[in-house]
Amino acid sequence: MSSVGRLGWLCRWLWAWMIGHRRMVAAWLAVSVLLSWARGGSLLAWASTGLAVPLGLVGWAWWFPAGYERVIAGPSRRRRWRRYMRRNWTGLAEACGWARVVRDRVVAGSRKPSGQSVPRLRSVRAKGSTVTLVVRARAGQTLDQLEAGVPGLAATLDALSWRCTAYGGSTSTLRVELVMHDALREARDGTVPLGPTSAEPGHLLPLGRRDVGGVWALTVAGRHTLVAGCSGAGKGSVLWGLVAGLAPLVPSDSARLWGIDLKHGVELRMGRALFATVADSGPGALAVLAALLDVAERRGEAMAGQVRAHTPRPGDPLHVLVIDELADLIAYADRETRMEAARLLARLLTKGRALGVVVAAFVQDPRKDVVTMRNLFTQRVALRLLSDQETAMVLGDGATRTAPAHRISPTAPGTAWVVDDEGNTDRVRADYWPDPVIRDLAARYPCRVSRVPTTPDPPDQGDEHETSGSDGPRLHAVPTDEPTCRPRRPRSPRAPRARASADSMSAEGSGSR
Repeated sequence: MSSVGRLGWLCRWLWAWMIGHRRMVAAWLAVSVLLSWARGGSLLAWASTGLAVPLGLVGWAWWFPAGYERVIAGPSRRRRWRRYMRRNWTGLAEACGWARVVRDRVVAGSRKPSGQSVPRLRSVRAKGSTVTLVVRARAGQTLDQLEAGVPGLAATLDALSWRCTAYGGSTSTLRVELVMHDALREARDGTVPLGPTSAEPGHLLPLGRRDVGGVWALTVAGRHTLVAGCSGAGKGSVLWGLVAGLAPLVPSDSARLWGIDLKHGVELRMGRALFATVADSGPGALAVLAALLDVAERRGEAMAGQVRAHTPRPGDPLHVLVIDELADLIAYADRETRMEAARLLARLLTKGRALGVVVAAFVQDPRKDVVTMRNLFTQRVALRLLSDQETAMVLGDGATRTAPAHRISPTAPGTAWVVDDEGNTDRVRADYWPDPVIRDLAARYPCRVSRVPTTPDPPDQGDEHETSGSDGPRLHAVPTDEPTCRPRRPRSPRAPRARASADSMSAEGSGSR
């Protein structure tokens, strides 16, 4: 861009800023003119002094936008939101279908004019980019009727997203959160943890930010996680966020990572040192699944009658299986591989959660004919999807209205919708993990128990390979359709049964003579 173009762009930006803050600029100029008239000074001098403050604010907003947003722009915007909603509440309620017409009636001999009954706005609070309304239903109105009008309220106020819950467990008061400003617009890079932390595998793992403010975190221990998103939606950001959250626990063997990446290992081998093993072929993937199922079986036998949930500790870790592109394993592989993988994975999803063996799978196509065991995953993350049907498949019925993952912008990879345990939706964005940061993470927290999945061996060479560790997970030989036992020796042909019967009858006849 040339110097003239930059100057023109700066002038347009300055003019837009002054129009947006026209009340403040006009008030300051009026005060300057009044002071100049009262003190008898030069009007031009006081006008230039009055313009110095707005120009200083412009420079502050230009060179230090974060501080300007925190001190000036943010509080001013939130005050404007609160004032607008209080002054225009009746009109907003009418536009959302919450109002009820009150008929004319005669009171003390005179006809009282008709009016409208609207829900009562108990409070309006603004924090960050979120406006929180507490609405008390009018007489004869239910919470379901209030919730039905919330999408119209969000559209009227041009809110980016919304969520509503019953306020304090009440059956007549609704708490509505409206996200008015996109706090997830700018991407943020992930950072390597500085050192081993005191966090346990069962704690929340930070992955990114929430649009209402704060940190987005997920619990991995005790839950199977399914992350769905079309190509370019940012599945790698969520994947490496989960791995990075568990990385400080890997060197002490409090958490052990296993990987399956049938796309030649392009994704997971970037941080190969973090994983105990990474399988990039069908037989290797089956060997990993068989080994983890063996861990679950032996843990179940040891825990029976003792405890109902496994507690990770050094040497007795939480096993986390990370599957990049689940469909490559259970839908697009050859028939024998996908049938055996579906069987092993279904058993692992059914029994592994309480035994400290969990699965985090990533898939592009969440349809039922592709992910047949979709309902076995206890928590799901919906990145950008292609249709509202896919949103309903991942997040459940009704999610297309409250968590429209199919409307996420392609220019915001890593943005997703999640549904918590209480059914509340949340719009989040995962941090981005560049390749150098992943390599640094793998170099800082390498796995001490590293194994490479092997193809099945013949029985005479041993049918299993033991690994170290208290669990001792083994990579079993994978059964195939080909015979694996030694061939039998050829048998001599037997005499025909009819001939044998004739011989026996002739022998009996000669004996009777």
